[in-house]
Amino acid sequence: MLGWDDPRPLSLVISPARARKLAGKPGLATLGQALMNFPTGYVHTSGTGAMNGDDTEIVHGEVWTDALIEGELLTCLGEVTWAQLQDNRARKGPREILAFRFRVNGEDFSSALFGAARSHQPFITVGAKLMLSGKLKLFRDEWQLRNPSYITLHPGPGPDGKQLEGEAYEAAFGAFGPLETIVEVAGGMRAAQEMLSVPWLPTYPRRTGTTGAEVLAVTGHVLEAMGRPSDMLPAPTEVTGAPVWPEIDGHPLVDFATALHDIHRPPEDGPQAARTRLIFNEALALQLVMALRRADTTTRQGRAVVDIEDESHYSALVRALPYELTDAQQSALDTIGQSMGTDTPMSMLLQGDVGSGKTVVALLAMLRVVDSGAQCAFLAPTEVLAAQHYKTLTGLLQGTGVTVSLLTGSQPVSERRDTLLDIISGTTDIVIGTHAVIQDAVEFYDLGIVVVDEQHRFGVRQRDKLREESPIDRTPHLLVMTATPIPRTVAMTMFGDLAVCTLDTSPIGRGVVQSHVVPMWKPSWVDRLFAVIREQVEDGHRVFIVVPKIEGFGGVDNVADRLEIGPLQGLKIGRLHGKMSEKTEVMEDLASGEIDVLVSTTVVEVGVDIPEATVMVVMDAENFGVSQLHQLRGRVGRGTDASLCFLTTMINPEAEETTPAAVASYRRLEAVAATTDGFALAELDLQTRTEGDVLGESQSGARVRRARLLNLATDGEIVAEARRYAEDLVRYDEALARALVADFTEGDQEYIERS
Repeated sequence: MLGWDDPRPLSLVISPARARKLAGKPGLATLGQALMNFPTGYVHTSGTGAMNGDDTEIVHGEVWTDALIEGELLTCLGEVTWAQLQDNRARKGPREILAFRFRVNGEDFSSALFGAARSHQPFITVGAKLMLSGKLKLFRDEWQLRNPSYITLHPGPGPDGKQLEGEAYEAAFGAFGPLETIVEVAGGMRAAQEMLSVPWLPTYPRRTGTTGAEVLAVTGHVLEAMGRPSDMLPAPTEVTGAPVWPEIDGHPLVDFATALHDIHRPPEDGPQAARTRLIFNEALALQLVMALRRADTTTRQGRAVVDIEDESHYSALVRALPYELTDAQQSALDTIGQSMGTDTPMSMLLQGDVGSGKTVVALLAMLRVVDSGAQCAFLAPTEVLAAQHYKTLTGLLQGTGVTVSLLTGSQPVSERRDTLLDIISGTTDIVIGTHAVIQDAVEFYDLGIVVVDEQHRFGVRQRDKLREESPIDRTPHLLVMTATPIPRTVAMTMFGDLAVCTLDTSPIGRGVVQSHVVPMWKPSWVDRLFAVIREQVEDGHRVFIVVPKIEGFGGVDNVADRLEIGPLQGLKIGRLHGKMSEKTEVMEDLASGEIDVLVSTTVVEVGVDIPEATVMVVMDAENFGVSQLHQLRGRVGRGTDASLCFLTTMINPEAEETTPAAVASYRRLEAVAATTDGFALAELDLQTRTEGDVLGESQSGARVRRARLLNLATDGEIVAEARRYAEDLVRYDEALARALVADFTEGDQEYIERS
């Protein structure tokens, strides 16, 4: 974290055998790794409390039964209210069991210990306060803790009702099961009691090969052995230009050593100050990478694009467009023109909702570069989208003299060779292509701008490689586009190296899209869905049916086969997925009417423009994210006709057997259907993701750093402060800034870009 680590082995503080075990599947081999394994939650021991094992909320001494999940692990602090040795009525197993009840802040639980039941009697007594852990079971409207493990925190009174003393008191402490590990690692019951006698008891994420109790005990030893690590950030100073020490909510951040200790052993007022500092560190690491990238851009030499002349290709296209540019489009073009008018290369993110007119803005930006005598590269993530852009741009530029070439991996060798020659000779003005444009065999005569559509499909190395393609000692301008609106905190984190320009209105004349959630467990709804599809086809329209997979039940072929012999018999049904080589031909058949209904995977998610398409059906829609659903919906309503989007699901939110997670998925579909505002849906998407999901995972398998604590949905103020501090630190001490992120790997940086 920001250059801090402690590579000393865990065997310095625990037994070699246990250290070897933890270094295996758990992946905790060093002191640094142990301390960077942050708690996922806490039990507030100033009152008895409970916490689900995977819960990330801080629980202040309470347990809510509607938050408990059957089958999940529960770790809690409870007081025994009843205990009795009973005969085991089951035919199998031990003759006796120790049944008991305990209370967690007014909520009653039952449990039982089998096997050597009498040995637990001295510890499971009325009034005893225990730490318990076990799997939850709901039986006859009562929560049970199955196969419990326990450790005594405070013994109950003796038979006479008085507090135990002396040897009797010591003998009333016991431990059993996985929680007994705390006693073993701590070095005895007394040491374990001291370890657990804290105001906030941390719970740790599950790791294969260990338990949270073992991690708790090991972390205690590490904290005792550790000195106070120095803070990697420069100390507050009055020196002019020095970064001002960060503050959140008006409170200065605690120092790093305090934060690292208190996240594992919080003081009485809780772990929040420690969490805030460590979240800031994670945000700062990302912001420093972006700030350094911005600083690097300012040192590069770019091409200053000349002002627009009346006879330019730019002006000619503006006059020839069959519609007027929206105010948002004109504003974006003005901003882009100003950025390209200097000799510092532009780095800009153009974001706009589905159908906001980004492609025309990108084309006009490229024409400014063509007018200045340079070439343009337009990257698309799929061949379908590249072909769509090629068709759109060649249609708009017909008769202008601007040459456009298409370069994809599936082109015939001779056609590809001719295209490469046109690029290197400067004959081609605009090259549209997929990842094939980035290959070493592609050389440009004079590349002036790189436009990247759906930027999240490309890594930073790929983007930067293309920017280095110009043989002239000038860095091309960069315009990256996304049709997925980006919340402010995500933009600051993921695209902090780019200026952001937003298209917040759509061109006049676009058809309205109405959305509906279709419960497929209701036959009448299913019948009406397919009746609507037939009606739309009879009116000359096209239909998309998107499925979540290629093969198997519910896959492209399976669904298409069932529709052909079932509810859509007689209609012309096509199939499309990413593994097909004839993707372009299929899309042409759909556009021409050779195909009425296209069953497809999400290969049609972005950029596909079929004005005749008026129906989008997403099968098993709960399998798709909010942004994906919004993008898929954007494939219809691109003409003037009103359109429909159906989100189908088998989830019945009213059924008793439906899980809370499934109900939440259904509500998410309802939220998508309720609005076409992509910016509102982007916020919803952010709220419904976990921290790690927000920041994404590597698609290439490269080792990447996970944000352990940072949550972009809730930590916007921290991200903004980290951005401010990163800018100041890079200006004040760039060498220190680079040192703090020197351990960022190439994979880490690509992970940021792909997220």
